[in-house]
Amino acid sequence: MGFTAVLATDSPEPSGVGRHMLTLAAALETALPSGWQVRLLFPDHPAGRSLVTEARQRGLAACAVPRDGWPAALRKADLVHVHAGIGWEGHGLVAAARAGGARVIRTEHLPWLITCPAQRAEYAAMAAGVDAVIAVSRAAANSWRAALADLPPPRPPVVCIPNGVAAVPRPRQPTGRPTILCVARFTPQKNHAVLIGAMARLARSHPDARLQLVGTGPGEAAIRARIDRLGLRNVDLLGHRDDVPDLMAAADLLVLPSAFEGLPLVVLEAMAAGLPVVATRIGGVVEALGPDHPWLVPPGDRLALASAMADALDDRASRTRTAAAQRARFDDHYTATRMGNDTARLYTAVLSGRTGDFRMSKTRLGFIGAGGIAHRHFGVLEHMEDVQIVGIADPDTTRADEAARRLGARSFPDHEEMLAALDLDAVYICVPPFAHGAAERACIARGLPFFVEKPLSLDLSLAEEIAAEVDRTGLITAVGYHWRYLDTVDEARAILADNPAQLMTGYWLDQTPPPQWWWREDGSGGQIVEQATHIIDLARFLAGDVTEVFGLASRRDRADFSGLTVPTATTATLRFESGTIANLAATCLLRWSHRVGLHVFADALAMEITDHDLMVDVGRGRPVRHAEGDPVWREDRDFIDAVQGHDNRIRCPYAEALETHRVALAVSRSAATGALVTMEVLRSNPQPFFRQATA
Repeated sequence: MGFTAVLATDSPEPSGVGRHMLTLAAALETALPSGWQVRLLFPDHPAGRSLVTEARQRGLAACAVPRDGWPAALRKADLVHVHAGIGWEGHGLVAAARAGGARVIRTEHLPWLITCPAQRAEYAAMAAGVDAVIAVSRAAANSWRAALADLPPPRPPVVCIPNGVAAVPRPRQPTGRPTILCVARFTPQKNHAVLIGAMARLARSHPDARLQLVGTGPGEAAIRARIDRLGLRNVDLLGHRDDVPDLMAAADLLVLPSAFEGLPLVVLEAMAAGLPVVATRIGGVVEALGPDHPWLVPPGDRLALASAMADALDDRASRTRTAAAQRARFDDHYTATRMGNDTARLYTAVLSGRTGDFRMSKTRLGFIGAGGIAHRHFGVLEHMEDVQIVGIADPDTTRADEAARRLGARSFPDHEEMLAALDLDAVYICVPPFAHGAAERACIARGLPFFVEKPLSLDLSLAEEIAAEVDRTGLITAVGYHWRYLDTVDEARAILADNPAQLMTGYWLDQTPPPQWWWREDGSGGQIVEQATHIIDLARFLAGDVTEVFGLASRRDRADFSGLTVPTATTATLRFESGTIANLAATCLLRWSHRVGLHVFADALAMEITDHDLMVDVGRGRPVRHAEGDPVWREDRDFIDAVQGHDNRIRCPYAEALETHRVALAVSRSAATGALVTMEVLRSNPQPFFRQATA
């Protein structure tokens, strides 16, 4: 049985939306089953009529619809696919389609931007008539899911179908003069003013570099005036052009300085054309180019933009490598064929009433290590609908196989084999302290964001090297200091903001864990490095950075722990930059967990914090409040959101965890040498100092 699908927009400036619709309609012609008909409807104004002409030239059915003609135009459609350039467009089309009995899908081409209460209410009323919302990138999808969750039901499901474009083959024909191309409408979103400021700075070091601006829009006059004020002679305003593929073939770089985007088509077109891109580090752009892309800069930073353009122009070899990497990502993820196939599957699901069965885009995770802490994350992540654990690597193949069977993943004996075999979005590194290094380096080499469980390493110089590489590549990282995510810790920080801590006393008075590698100082680093590091991190989170450490340790042989080399009792005194002082006590001599937590003292204030409770004493009793929510869920969710391009709310990235790790290692170094250790000295001499265990 045949169906009629109508792709429609009432956007007053369809530009990129219209180009997307043309590409999608052509892809659907082959993706949909035989008997389907696809029609394009655009508003009856000059831009809409131009798109109709182009559609018909491509052999697509299209027409322009006058303002009052939408109900009639949509009356015989089985499915209407509304394309909204921004969230408040297309409401009338949804109502008209529903009145005609059609199923309705909306594609939102930008992230959620609606802040006006009246517009939110209008969107909620409209959304009740929508069967599914398509977002064009994972970052945009997350913003729409979060926004719709705050609206009253019924709420449509949000499906991520990334944009795709058709590759237009053109031989590279550089002009010989450094040429930078920008294709974007002149609107505040596109940040042309920042680009012009960057070009003024670039002209000092690259006077021959030329910028070509393609596009029109309401901000064009202001940009012309800015160019004139700066006296720039290296900027050409080309207006609307139909030969953008030829301009790309002749350019050296594409630049897009946008403040926000869904998933910009021009970036995908540059990727397909082999044209290196300099752009802002925002949601869909990072997804398209990859987090390890060398020329991503903060939005609004003209100095960083100028520097990135200069670096790209100066390094021909890097431009060649980047162009090849971009093309590979395009072929894997952003073709028009892939977009058409995904959209056709959604059409079928909506018409059959099985939208809930449509498989949304999921973040694909690999795990390196399948021990106890990995299972803690498995238990959280397996319940997130936008996450799929697809690979588990562990030299204990039985353990890896069991976890893989439970999660529907593939198992591997080592991480290199897993990373080579699977297309992953991010990796969790859950290995013992002595095993860090190779896994992190492998992720950095592939541009894969990673979550690593503490401690970072027993070799401080190795952790310093990894931190430097993470900083250089701009990779998203997180470290498992989950105490930072306790709601009770949020409350403690709020209290201390106006009454800072003066004295802290931390405890980790516990039993000896069973893994035999933990018993060896060259396997775990000891209790301060492997366990009490949580207390050190909490103290830093509440009081700031540490400047000095003095530690003492003792060890006694234990008949039931053969080969034990870690200290069995440790104490330390810490001085903080803020003036706060702290004591830390740890022992593994017990056969039970006696006390784990941090006591904090300020002016007329005492607090006791554990990973379960908060007690705040101001002289009127000792009320205890239990922590609510799962801090591991919160830290995992923040990491996944950041990987997907959503706001980065990670509380402990690798660089921050390194500051805590330095303090823990300083305690061990001081205890081993009997000397006061300062953080400044430790930074200058991060050499390993753990004693090797004797056989």
